[in-house]
Amino acid sequence: MSRPETTDAPGPSGRKAVLFCPDCERSSPVEGDWIVRERTRSVELRCPDCGTYLTERNHDRGLERPTTLLVRLWSAWVRAATAWLRSVRRTRV
Repeated sequence: MSRPETTDAPGPSGRKAVLFCPDCERSSPVEGDWIVRERTRSVELRCPDCGTYLTERNHDRGLERPTTLLVRLWSAWVRAATAWLRSVRRTRV
């Protein structure tokens, strides 16, 4: 199925960045009502209608709701503690 031709004229909000769901053909701005899942270094976007995975973008690309420094530090601490516990377990066996 082909998409209609797009023009260079910005949309009503003045933004050109629009995502399209390949499964249900929903369209909305990147900052629209997509399902946002926070990752350690990125944000995953899914369609709210059908749940289809759309894209994953780094936090530094200007998406809203970036992971806070506290969450990043906590995640790093948990990864370090888990790695240490695994190494201790290996040395005992």
